[in-house]
Amino acid sequence: MLNTLVITVGLAAADITGHTNREIQAAVDRAAAQGGGIVRLGAGTYDMEDSLHLRSGVRVVGEGERTILRKRPSVSSPLSADLGYGHYDLSLAEPDRFHVGMGVHIHDNNSMGFYDTVATLTWREGDRFGISRMLNHDYGRYAEAVVTSIFPVISGYHLQDAGVENLVIDGNKAENAYLNGCRGGGVFLLQAHGITLRKLFVRNYNGDGISFQQCRDTRIEECVVEGNAGLGLHPGSGSVGPVLRGNVCRGNGGDGIFYCLRVSYSLCEGNTIEGNGGYGISIGGRDTDHLIRGNTIRGNDKAGIYFREGDRAMAGSRQHIERNTLEGNCRREGSAEIEIQGETRDIHLLDNILVPIARGTQAIWGLLVGPKADRIHFAGNEVAGPAERAVQNQAGPTALSRERPAQPLPVGPAHIPQNGAAHLGPG
Repeated sequence: MLNTLVITVGLAAADITGHTNREIQAAVDRAAAQGGGIVRLGAGTYDMEDSLHLRSGVRVVGEGERTILRKRPSVSSPLSADLGYGHYDLSLAEPDRFHVGMGVHIHDNNSMGFYDTVATLTWREGDRFGISRMLNHDYGRYAEAVVTSIFPVISGYHLQDAGVENLVIDGNKAENAYLNGCRGGGVFLLQAHGITLRKLFVRNYNGDGISFQQCRDTRIEECVVEGNAGLGLHPGSGSVGPVLRGNVCRGNGGDGIFYCLRVSYSLCEGNTIEGNGGYGISIGGRDTDHLIRGNTIRGNDKAGIYFREGDRAMAGSRQHIERNTLEGNCRREGSAEIEIQGETRDIHLLDNILVPIARGTQAIWGLLVGPKADRIHFAGNEVAGPAERAVQNQAGPTALSRERPAQPLPVGPAHIPQNGAAHLGPG
């Protein structure tokens, strides 16, 4: 039976009143303890000194652009003692800059990505603080270890069937240090399944806009991800079956959408991806079986759609790319609206509109097929400009067909095989 519990949070006249993450978290935890429900956030700006930690069965719903979760300015400190993998505390040279309840990130010159740690400070004893998650690495003063109060504004770890809708995430980029997308973002999900993010405005985060790793069945719909320092959308690390529909990824520092390692069976549909500092869409690293259709990809600094280098095992093969419009990409570098590198196989490019625009004196191709690619179908596409600039095929005549494929590729969420998420473990 659907749980109809509703808890309100606001600056006044609500079940829980306040303007920080603590009040929102209290409502989410209360709803979770009662089997799930909806937390409604009223209008106002909420100061975030830690993540809003999502819980299974709870939806958080705001009032659109009137509800703002704003990241507090970050502070940092070196260590006062070296830290060991698996421990639940840290020692700070400048402990008075921190207090219990803050979210923190631990990093040194030998850690990166998933080896960094993001946690909440849980207790203090002198220069020592307890943390809510174990350390993922040995961190040392010799490696310039630093603890910084940076974290995802909203995060979800090891949960299912939750969501966030209709609010603004303001990352306060100017007053915060950078956080790597393997551990953070305006929204960050890790081993969180069946999560829906809808009608979010994620802006000005010093890192990725939305990053999700090792997740199944993530839905990101009608979100605006704009002006973040890193990637716009970062589906990553083995995620299966995400739906990215109707979003705007605009003016981010990196790629608009970056398919990371071993992402499979996504639907990427009806998105606008424009003015980003990297590629429009980047695919590689064993990313396979995606249905990419009906997107508008324009004015990005690099290629509109780019297939990264990779051998046969690691290339981003088996992609159906249909009815997209790509225009005026490669603003700063690159040579084609769509560029296929690596030992990439079975790419169906059908009924797309490609409008390459010269960059200074350099002409841009509609499609570039790299020397190691094969089984590329290019049919029904319209390429603006001189016909001789439509396609550059470096792989030889047998690698590229101008005929429609005899059979459609079984790609996208509807075609996930029974064991398609086995690499993510049971459940």
